[in-house]
Amino acid sequence: MPGMVELYLNAKLHSSITVDAYRSVLMLQNLDDQDLKLRSDLLRQVDNGSIRLIG
Repeated sequence: MPGMVELYLNAKLHSSITVDAYRSVLMLQNLDDQDLKLRSDLLRQVDNGSIRLIG
């Protein structure tokens, strides 16, 4: 399973994230402070539409 940094960078690069990758972000556990900040930022950007959620 890809790590938080990889998922975050892919989403930022493409301005989109797949539903499966988004689920992976939500399911990741035991994250350090940096990963938690990246996840929070990514979820916020999906919520505000900066990063599209795609099928």
